Amino acid sequence: MRKIGKYLRELSVVVLGVAITLSASVWVTNRNEKIDLALYLNAIKIELEENLSSIDDAMEFFQSEAKYTAYLQLHDEQSLNMDTIIFYAHTVCYSLNAYQLNTNAFEMFRSSGAMRLMNDKDLLISIWKAYNRCSSMEKMFDRYYDRKFEHVQKETEFSKKGEINYHDMNYALAVPMYNFYAFPLAISILNAKEEGIEPVKETISKLERFNE
Repeated sequence: MRKIGKYLRELSVVVLGVAITLSASVWVTNRNEKIDLALYLNAIKIELEENLSSIDDAMEFFQSEAKYTAYLQLHDEQSLNMDTIIFYAHTVCYSLNAYQLNTNAFEMFRSSGAMRLMNDKDLLISIWKAYNRCSSMEKMFDRYYDRKFEHVQKETEFSKKGEINYHDMNYALAVPMYNFYAFPLAISILNAKEEGIEPVKETISKLERFNE
């Protein structure tokens, strides 16, 4: 009986040691996972802030584009001011700005499997919505760039051939990029700004509270 009792005590010590080791291992794993999750979410917050800044830069560009569109819409051929037209020709008409919004942090977050660690499903959904809106905004920017690039190419080709004389031509060609700016594309992008950036702002705010 003494041998059995001694054996049971020794076995209990071994079992307790294993249990403590496993518990410690689980604690360390959970702690590391929480640290990793916090790092991923902080990277996403920084990336969304950078994207928001890029969108603001893009909107400054589109404001200039929209001003030229508005000027053309408010004036007929006789009331156009040549100095104003030349000003826009030099500062707006042939400017081509491309804007890229990044998703690197989000892609790393997705591929890492860290999403399974998130208990806050509302925050997770918010992150997805924010990046979907960033993607939609970038597609709008790209479509605008591509369309404007085509018009710039056409008009500069006319210019190289000496076919454009801003003082003596029909309305569409005498006014730089008239066929492009006749449609309020830049204005429509500006109007879509608030709806586009609101989910991004909300997500950044939620991430800030999460990291507190």
